[in-house]
Amino acid sequence: MSHQTTRTAISQMKINAVKSDVWRKVGFYEHVKKAPSWLLKLSPPVPKEVEGRHEKLGDTCRCKYSDGGYLTKKITRIVDETRIEFEIIEQSIRYQNSIKLLGGFIEVHDVDGVSSMVNMVTYYENHIYPQKISTIFVEMVIKAMHKFVFSDMQTQLCSTNA
Repeated sequence: MSHQTTRTAISQMKINAVKSDVWRKVGFYEHVKKAPSWLLKLSPPVPKEVEGRHEKLGDTCRCKYSDGGYLTKKITRIVDETRIEFEIIEQSIRYQNSIKLLGGFIEVHDVDGVSSMVNMVTYYENHIYPQKISTIFVEMVIKAMHKFVFSDMQTQLCSTNA
């Protein structure tokens, strides 16, 4: 992903669970069942239905969004219980010409035997000018999506352990 216009949004969160438990909860934004925050409702279209899988190499996951568009992810690499990489192979959501999502990865690392660090990275191209200002907003939205996924993972782990 070395294209000149490629940008990277990076987020991380410590989750109070062992790595193997956290890994079993790894998913994407479109897999979260709870309602998104006001920022995520106002910015990108909202996920409506998902089909496909994301457990093994070559799996595809296609999501229909509230604007009638689709986003399809293909799993391109999996490192056992540590990292899942994906690329966007289809997108027809409303902002596709101004913000092109390219792919990314999710990583889970053991911290101390009882907690884990989860890293989420999204690669994208931003074609909105002025770039400096628009990139701040785009990254804010992408990081809000990451945090939304982290929060869901933590909630799932807490309800499993309760």
